[in-house]
This record gives sequence, structure tokens and C-alpha cells, in this order.
Amino acid sequence: MKNMMTEVGAKVNLTLRVTGRRGGMHTLDMRVCSVALCDKVELLDGGEGDRFVFSRAEEGFVPELLLPHLTAAYEKMQREWGGSPRFVIEKNIPSAAGLGGSSAVVAGMARLWSAAQGVQAADDFLCTLGSDVPYMTRGGEARVTGVGERVESLPYVERHILIATGERGVDTAAAYALYDEMSALGATDGGSGNDLYLPAARLNGDVERRVALLRKCGARDVMMTGSGSAVCAFFESAEEAERVRRLAEKEAKCILTKSTDVHNR
Repeated sequence: MKNMMTEVGAKVNLTLRVTGRRGGMHTLDMRVCSVALCDKVELLDGGEGDRFVFSRAEEGFVPELLLPHLTAAYEKMQREWGGSPRFVIEKNIPSAAGLGGSSAVVAGMARLWSAAQGVQAADDFLCTLGSDVPYMTRGGEARVTGVGERVESLPYVERHILIATGERGVDTAAAYALYDEMSALGATDGGSGNDLYLPAARLNGDVERRVALLRKCGARDVMMTGSGSAVCAFFESAEEAERVRRLAEKEAKCILTKSTDVHNR
């Protein structure tokens, strides 16, 4: 192996529909894009030390919450491809926000590890590392279906995106469990385009407040991403996105970014 580095952009949902269940997991049909906000992963060629070193992390990041996921993925990749690389991680994507923060690191590890071993990572295997991982290894504009294993690349669309986040996230498993309860009672997505919006808003009231905040500040196209808790507003121009950011950042943490099709290729 040799030292290599990659960047993996955060995932933003444009739509999210729950279509059923398979093998104990929910099946989805969703439209997604990647953005310039990214995590960076470097593979080190052997040597002594921890498997994972965090060189930098976004404010409030707790490594202990991510390490079990990384360790489980590492051990699967080790059985699949062999070797014992170490990884240096720069963590910029907020956790528990529906932006693919944990999957971004795993996707970066998988991309580097498989490339170093000269093998092609199969989507079925990547899906065992996390349902978002097959998409996150590619990035760009895409439609994702099944339990995440089917990724259809779509033409790139330039979008200026304002992401509103907070200190509290939404537990994905809890959001899906509540979705099952609410859908059994006939609850809908509330016209949001995301079937997990109502469960996430019930689990974390800040979700609904951020949607209202962005709309109050002038954003028209607003969407919760993933299972929350981040909420995104989409704009055609950087100037309009910046105008809304200046207003919204008085009440919420805001990240101004744009769609990209380059980081995950």
C-alpha cells in the first residue's frame, strides 16, 4: 500500500420516499446530490499507531460516537481485502444531521483501501458497510433505490445550498421506527418531499423551527435532508443564498455550500 488521500462530499436529499421493507431494512427511492462540504480521509501505509486519527473535527464532534461504526466497517474491509492500513480523518460534515457524516468517512476508507489493493468494491459489499456508502463512494447527482445498493447517476445540476444545523441531531433508527408507527395511522410527509420529516420533527422540534426560519428569511425551496436534523434551502444564485444566510445565521448555525460532482469520483 501507499499513502493516498480522498475527499467525500456530504449528501443532501432532494426527495426521500420510503417504499417498503426488505430483510429488516427500509427500502427507499430518493434523489440526492453531493456538496462541497466534505470530509477528508488519508490512508497511511502501515506503521505503528491507532487505526484512526482525527486531525481536525467540526465543533461538537464526539469521536466515541463514530468509532464503533468505523471499527465495524474496518473489520469487514480487512476480511474482504486484507491489509492493516491506518487512516487520518479530517471531519467537517456535522454528525446525526442526515448529511451522511459517518458514511462519508467509511466511503473514503473503502475507496482508498480497495484502490490500494487493486480491486473494485462491489455495491453489494459497500451496502453492508452502510446504506449510504454505495452512493457516497460515487457522489454527484443520483437516484438511489432499494436499501441503497442501486445508484443511478444523473446529470449534474448546479445548486447553491444553505444548510441549517444545530446542536441536537436525530437518531436515524428512532426516526424510522416512528415513521412506521405514524404511517400505520395514515400520516403523510406533510408535503415536504421527505417521508421522514414528520417523525424527525416530532423527535426534534428544532427541525420544524429551522424550516420556518429559512422560509421566514425568504427561502422558497426548503427540505430536510435524510432523517434530519439538518434543513436545506436551495437557490439558483449565490447572491440570494448569501442574503438568506445573513438573516438566518442570527438564529441558527448555517453552512453555505454548493452542489458538486467532483469530490466523490
